[in-house]
Amino acid sequence: MSVDNPLVSIIVPVHNAGDYLSVCVNSLLRQTYANIQVILVDDGSTDGSADLCDAWADKDSRVMVIHQTNVGVSMARNAGLNAADGDWLEFVDSDDWLEAGTVAELLGLVHGGHAQMAIFNYRSVSVEDTPDTVQGRSADYRIKAGILSRKDVLDCILAYSGVKGYVWNKFFSRTLIEQGDLQFDSRISMCEDLLFNVEYALLPTVTVSTDRCLYNYRSNPESVSHRVDLESMATCLEAHERMMAMVPQESKSSVEASYAILAEELLLRTYDVNDATHRDECRSILRRYWWHALKRQRSPRYWARILGGALCPSLFYPVWNRVKGGRFD
Repeated sequence: MSVDNPLVSIIVPVHNAGDYLSVCVNSLLRQTYANIQVILVDDGSTDGSADLCDAWADKDSRVMVIHQTNVGVSMARNAGLNAADGDWLEFVDSDDWLEAGTVAELLGLVHGGHAQMAIFNYRSVSVEDTPDTVQGRSADYRIKAGILSRKDVLDCILAYSGVKGYVWNKFFSRTLIEQGDLQFDSRISMCEDLLFNVEYALLPTVTVSTDRCLYNYRSNPESVSHRVDLESMATCLEAHERMMAMVPQESKSSVEASYAILAEELLLRTYDVNDATHRDECRSILRRYWWHALKRQRSPRYWARILGGALCPSLFYPVWNRVKGGRFD
């Protein structure tokens, strides 16, 4: 590892992102810190994104392209991990973009705090937004800045709102990932990034955080994360079972709250689409951990959903879905 000029690998899973890929890659190659490796993992794109990736590699020697059949975002990220040469790793989704000084600021954070992980803020943007239109727009949340305890990190990652369990607003040490033999579990199709973050945070890690907005997350209704079926959501239950078994006692309540929130969302959907699959399992989880979720939420509507789902879902959810269209707010 070069302490003075470390290489930073930026891993970008790409699947049919042709409308947004140029904005994303431009934001990476125009970083104020130049010693970067951009790994574009084409996950079986059919819209011309594969050719765009190759064109970027032809333009800039810092770009590496991996082509694979469509096997999902976890395997795409793993392919990037296996190919990365950098001392530090950043994940970016192909329809999002980084602020110009992101990499330089993150390196300053981890070196200043002698840390192996950084957590940072982001803003949500629309599909129509560009880097020019969001200048000056505030970040989504206020987060604690400074050195975080392991409990603070896990609370932050597992919280229902805030920086959450995304991997794209975290900065990782490749050495620590290799020491922990960490990979994304391709069998988990929802919460795979949350599980990865929890596993990483449980390694011997010093974590530093900043409230600065360094990432722009495009809320795209056509993206994979917005096309969720019951079976995909159910894999998140497995992820939570695994987290329950690995976190220390002081953080179990955070996992239990997240578990109850996920179970309630899945339970709601079973009534919305009239599919009883996983319904009993979800209600059992919700009834076991509902109080941990309520302790972390203050919204009356949220309380109504948690209590309605735990006490009498067969009566509550049909009414809720009819009035709210399945929405939380």
